[in-house]
Amino acid sequence: MPIRFFFAIPALLLGTGLFSSGLTQDLRGHLRAGSKITPEKAASLEAELAENPEDLLARVQLVGYYFRQFRDDAARDRHREHVVWLIKNAPEANALAGPEANINRVFSPEGYVEGKDAWSWHLENDPNNLAVLEHAAEFFTLSDRKLAIQLLERAQSIDAGDPGWARQLGQLHRLDSRLRDGKRDPEAVRRALAQFERAYELSDELRRGYLLTDLGTTAFNAGAIEKAKEYAKAMLEENGEGWNHGNRVHYGNLTLGRIALLEGRIEEAKLRLIAAGRTPGSPQLNSFGPDMTLAHELLELGESEVVLGYFALCSKFWTMDRGRLDTWSTLVKGGQTPDFRRSLRY
Repeated sequence: MPIRFFFAIPALLLGTGLFSSGLTQDLRGHLRAGSKITPEKAASLEAELAENPEDLLARVQLVGYYFRQFRDDAARDRHREHVVWLIKNAPEANALAGPEANINRVFSPEGYVEGKDAWSWHLENDPNNLAVLEHAAEFFTLSDRKLAIQLLERAQSIDAGDPGWARQLGQLHRLDSRLRDGKRDPEAVRRALAQFERAYELSDELRRGYLLTDLGTTAFNAGAIEKAKEYAKAMLEENGEGWNHGNRVHYGNLTLGRIALLEGRIEEAKLRLIAAGRTPGSPQLNSFGPDMTLAHELLELGESEVVLGYFALCSKFWTMDRGRLDTWSTLVKGGQTPDFRRSLRY
């Protein structure tokens, strides 16, 4: 693609004032707002863009809207067009910092190639731009994790004092550690733990509290049991109110429960499972749901009663389970072990 394409539109946007403001303001709220608009409002925004293609806020809202309509072929096409436009013309805008700006390589192979080519242009011509590195890494997280990791490592080398790069790298290495058979790649887990610990060292007290769940669960998977125990205890101690309170209750008890089970203390593991189920919930637990790893391990030992009690407790906060808890309860009562799939997070 000719280089001049990438300069012509931004110059036009700068003339409107939208481009410069779009790079400095938080557009994530507009993405969320877009996910809630009506089809009529979306059509109105499309009409506005036809008159004024540089309307960044309208385009961002439409990305949020079409992202929620991903099962529809026409919506996926429109989503792709808007995302590619943003990549080409506003690569630093934080609307590109989340999953809404990903293009699925399977569902939209041509769109993925368009997005990849656009990011490749920016990475070649502005290789040390931290926003571009971060947003491109997000784009490649699911399709090319090796490249995503390389991009974040480059950003970390440029901006070594920012704990955010280490946290993101820890998350990618943890994703990379899960093998097809459900087991973990020990080297990838150790890399994840090293990055989470680096993020912890670089963070202030508040952000350290947010990292404890990552540290505890990753340390367990890395076989660093004493570290996992200390991180899990820290999750439960001085756990003030806030959106992360329920996560710490849940994962702190689950980690200590898995350690107890590993060390042969089954009764303690059962008590920890119930304590994990007594979490008040959190934005993540209420939507994506609780972790079923310890429940699965106890089921394998025949401890169905405590697992059913755990399901009952989880039903109080998991408002988006889509009937899964009832289905799992029926299977367990029938002597079967459910396929927990994505609920086996660690």
